[in-house]
Amino acid sequence: MTVEELLARFPEIPRDLRDEPALAEFAAVCGPLLAQARKPSNCAVSYDAANHYYLKLIVPLGIYGYGLASREETLAELTTLAARARADLQAFAASLLPADVAAREVHGPGCG
Repeated sequence: MTVEELLARFPEIPRDLRDEPALAEFAAVCGPLLAQARKPSNCAVSYDAANHYYLKLIVPLGIYGYGLASREETLAELTTLAARARADLQAFAASLLPADVAAREVHGPGCG
């Protein structure tokens, strides 16, 4: 996945990271997981793998966007995530999921 594809798919990623080599490496190496990542519904009471990928890979970028993490911390986290994924993508993907991951996102009562 390219940075442009990543930014198009997840508009919540701050655009000031666009030219960072760490973001490019993260997008390229984690691309297969990012392609599956999906933001959980507000009604979700149980998350599937796609939701967990979003929460572990995209949310840290949103936290930076809200000013709750520094640029340096965020870039270091991207570098760490990419290095872990590059070493063994399957093991990395498994490490992002809890043992009781749902087969699909489950919505609570009253949600459509």
